[in-house]
Amino acid sequence: MQEFIVLNPDELGQDPAVGMDLAVALGVRHLEIRTAYGANALMLDDGRLREVRRLTDERGLQVTALASPLWKWCRPEAVPGKVDSFGFPTRMPAEDRERWVDRALAVADILGTGLVRVFSHLSVGDNLTESFVDDPLLTYALKHAKRAGVRLLLENEPVCTVAEPTPLLDVLRAHTGLGLWLDLGNLYEVGHGTAEAVEALAPYAEYVHIKDYVPRDDGMKQFVAAGDGDVPYAELLPALCRVRPALPYALETHVRESPGDALTRGAAFLRASLPGGLA
Repeated sequence: MQEFIVLNPDELGQDPAVGMDLAVALGVRHLEIRTAYGANALMLDDGRLREVRRLTDERGLQVTALASPLWKWCRPEAVPGKVDSFGFPTRMPAEDRERWVDRALAVADILGTGLVRVFSHLSVGDNLTESFVDDPLLTYALKHAKRAGVRLLLENEPVCTVAEPTPLLDVLRAHTGLGLWLDLGNLYEVGHGTAEAVEALAPYAEYVHIKDYVPRDDGMKQFVAAGDGDVPYAELLPALCRVRPALPYALETHVRESPGDALTRGAAFLRASLPGGLA
């Protein structure tokens, strides 16, 4: 099996057809769905989701992954920092969480994908930050996902509790039904953008996020096309491919200006950089 590129239509806006048409133009056949029509995918009604699926099918494309916001939340009494949750609430009562897991699995079924992203609770301070590894909801979610033929993949997200290699490995070893949604840019951001870290995590990786950035003078990040920033992809990509060939590589540029150009250049960068080539 060959590696392949995945494109998220909402990088180009909330009309999914626009991003899908770019995917077709770039020869990309796989999509990641996060938001559409101004709402998080989990909050769209079934009719809207079926419309996304229809647009996908009409173009000969496939939804490879649902970029859900599950576990990118905290208790209602906590105060999260700046978090991009793509229209999904970050404060979530315990009694509401199970239904959102169920909803994510239903959304995945409508879209026709077997991969669903999860996070690991927002870090909100020692007294209110929740533990992910022993969360009973994770056990529930893994059981029901397996029954639905869905694989849950944990993203290493800096604002969440599990973002560095050691805790990631601890969680993945404790829950063998959970895979890794490996974001190489996030790994670099938390100080572990090395071949050694990637090689340790690679056996668990089932999906890869690709983004790039350069630091700004104000301490924020300036997102750029993949290959144009500081993330050391020349070191990280070969290390990942040596251990885990044939992965999906999803472009998550976050570029606000000229996103189509950033996606086009990012796709070309990936096709030129991965040893086995990309579909």
